[in-house]
Amino acid sequence: MHGPLADGTLSGPTGQRSKASKVTVRIAVALVLAKGATFYFTGSSGILGSALDSFFDVLASLLVLWAVLAAERPADAAHPWGHGKAEGLASLFQSLVILASGLGLAVHTMNRFAHQDEEGLTQAPIGIAVMVISSAVTLWLVKYLRRVARETGSPALEADSKHYASDLLMNLGVVCGLTLSWLLSGAMWPDLLVGVAISLIILNTAREVFLAAISILMDRGLRPREASAILRAVAKFSPRVAGFHDLRTRRSGADIFLELHLDLNRSMSFVEAHDLSEEVAEAIERALPNSNLTVHADPL
Repeated sequence: MHGPLADGTLSGPTGQRSKASKVTVRIAVALVLAKGATFYFTGSSGILGSALDSFFDVLASLLVLWAVLAAERPADAAHPWGHGKAEGLASLFQSLVILASGLGLAVHTMNRFAHQDEEGLTQAPIGIAVMVISSAVTLWLVKYLRRVARETGSPALEADSKHYASDLLMNLGVVCGLTLSWLLSGAMWPDLLVGVAISLIILNTAREVFLAAISILMDRGLRPREASAILRAVAKFSPRVAGFHDLRTRRSGADIFLELHLDLNRSMSFVEAHDLSEEVAEAIERALPNSNLTVHADPL
């Protein structure tokens, strides 16, 4: 009955999503280059883990960019509900990429434990400085992604923000490991312990992103705060609207599709019932941006 209110043009939330995705890709590429060079000079397992994670961040962020650009395409004959599910697919692929990253780091760290006598940690101060700078950049990116995800309702950007939030914790953990190794005259065990901890964090992040993606693809209903927004919007039309029933919802990327039946006085004319339904639909769409609403008027 109604299309998206704020998601139909590139100057609105849709443009915000694609812009945020492009910014994320650029930052991810810069971080992987900086961390890769730092690992070359330091030999730090923790930095390698962070660099490896940043490399997979690039792949994941490219997937998010593809998903956002695909989701921005308008509905067509082949996809009458739009292309928003692309964001759910991107989140699912993200979880697999993150899983591979965590497993790869775990294997590398175990090998380093078994061959600690072959090489030691060098140039720890350089590694510490690079990781502190990386942490600051990642903190800014997390705040930026969270803001855009909140404003646009994008599940792909929300997953990306969680991913980079775990990266921030990893970076801080690497700093702690490097600092301890440096203070202990190049001892390897603190850095290796951080490598193990990072791999566990990565694996847990993969689990969370996977479950969130499955939830999106399986058409999970509204969040409690969204359902409350509908109740408040309809309640404003009392007593002209006695209530509603048969509310059905589904999510497709940042878009929300809703269908409900309004309970209206049977003495209303067809035109009056239609106009009131339109008013209720507009109120709900204001309360829930990016919503697509179908309203049925039932006589009471």
